[in-house]
Amino acid sequence: MISIQQNLTELERCHQLRTMALDCYLAAIANMAHYAVDLDAAITAPHRKYLSDLAAELAEASPEALVESRSTVRGLLRDYRDRAAHYLDGLRNQLSSTALALREMVEGLSQCDSDHNDKLRSGLVRLREVANSPEGRAVRAVVQAVADGIEQSLEQMRKQHQFTVSQLQTELRLLHNRIDSLEAAVSTDEATKFSNRRFIAEYLGAMPAEGACFLILRMRGLAEARAKFSPAIADDVVTTFGRRLRNTVPKDAMVGRWSEQDFLAILPAGKAAGGTLVKRVAEHLSIPYACMIGGKVVRIPLVVTVECLAVAPGATAEQIQARVAEAFD
Repeated sequence: MISIQQNLTELERCHQLRTMALDCYLAAIANMAHYAVDLDAAITAPHRKYLSDLAAELAEASPEALVESRSTVRGLLRDYRDRAAHYLDGLRNQLSSTALALREMVEGLSQCDSDHNDKLRSGLVRLREVANSPEGRAVRAVVQAVADGIEQSLEQMRKQHQFTVSQLQTELRLLHNRIDSLEAAVSTDEATKFSNRRFIAEYLGAMPAEGACFLILRMRGLAEARAKFSPAIADDVVTTFGRRLRNTVPKDAMVGRWSEQDFLAILPAGKAAGGTLVKRVAEHLSIPYACMIGGKVVRIPLVVTVECLAVAPGATAEQIQARVAEAFD
């Protein structure tokens, strides 16, 4: 016969192990919150709060809630990693810009080879020669004082001149960087980093039609997410969608955002999109997308339809643009 006492002992042991495992799990979450690396207060403080609140909620949670919390913890850590990486990249860029500006300033201050500088210094040498000559003994003190004053003024002018030049160089460099950023922003969608509609139209007008094949992608569910949650959540969904789309189509395909929920992938010549690729892209993208909202993982479903649009060889740029615009209407 099976011993009841033995079964009770085993049950108590299992209960103790479960309690110990839960305590370790909650302690691990609490330690993640406590030992999170301090970055910007707007990044670290919410992360710690979300983890601490999660640990408190799970203390009396059901087994189903414990299982579900795994994705929440993973999502919180992934979100903090992404925000920390972005923050550190900003610091690196700032440090690089500062170091470059300092180097340019030092180089500017160290350069002094202008003609007027050489002429002034040669004049100072001549004045000192006159002061030291037998004929100039009577005015030696006066000439020496004038020469010293000119030299000091010349040195101050040189430093001021080189400092001004270095400042102008720094301002020009920053201006060029700003211009490059503005040019990139004009042709790039902010959320996905894909080419925007303006750039796509220009690209279609210059590309050869031979062998060209286009994937027309329509996303549905983004507007609902924007209305139900917030524009920031919708942008996060689009960003994740863009990464998945980029990893799904061939690497040498040009991908652009035609409108808020419409995308275009242009496959290079010789890589026509068959039914297999269309089906794979649609299945890979039509999934729930996980987002962090108030420390909780929320899955937002998206439905993506994909259509292959073929353009006849020899079509003109105007015909290609018209075919693509018609497909999105």
